[in-house]
Amino acid sequence: MHRETHYEVLGVPRRATQEQIEKAYQFLRQMYDDASLATYSLLDPEETKAVRARVNEAHEVLRDPIRRRDYDASLDIAAREKTVLSFYGGTPTEPQPAIPAPPTPAPAAPVAAPNRPEPPAAPIVLTGPVTGDHLRRFREQKGVSLQSIAAASKVGVRFLEYIETDRHSHLPARVYLRGFLQEYARALGLSPESVAEAYLARLPK
Repeated sequence: MHRETHYEVLGVPRRATQEQIEKAYQFLRQMYDDASLATYSLLDPEETKAVRARVNEAHEVLRDPIRRRDYDASLDIAAREKTVLSFYGGTPTEPQPAIPAPPTPAPAAPVAAPNRPEPPAAPIVLTGPVTGDHLRRFREQKGVSLQSIAAASKVGVRFLEYIETDRHSHLPARVYLRGFLQEYARALGLSPESVAEAYLARLPK
């Protein structure tokens, strides 16, 4: 709650002369005298006593040049504090809010190394003779269907079945069969050349 300054109590400006302060005091003393009609009709005895005490206090301070100088200095300090508090959105009775620290910048994300394609795995070379049954078992272990090999190699499923069942009489000429075998091996990660040579080596010339 705002407490009136001594100047406000006496109803004079801060630039008031000693004569103006004295006149204001005498006027208020008469107004709040026990015999005053206004006081009797508007204020109860306790209120009259409190107001008279404030008037006397204001008069005692402002009529003394040294006390008035110190009092004016305290008013200036209070005004500056109020200005600072109002700048931060506070009030004179509230603690000054802490100024928020600037946000700490987030650490820069590490720059990811460019994705480098992994080198293709070396093709597997089958040892020993290569038959259709060897190729079929290897394919089944890999979990690859003939249909997927046909889709990737453009070789018909029928010819792939002939290769795995060693139905040599149904296979095409060696020049075409070599290409089929190489595509079959390439789809399974086998060495195309070694598979084709090992399989053709078992065929009659």
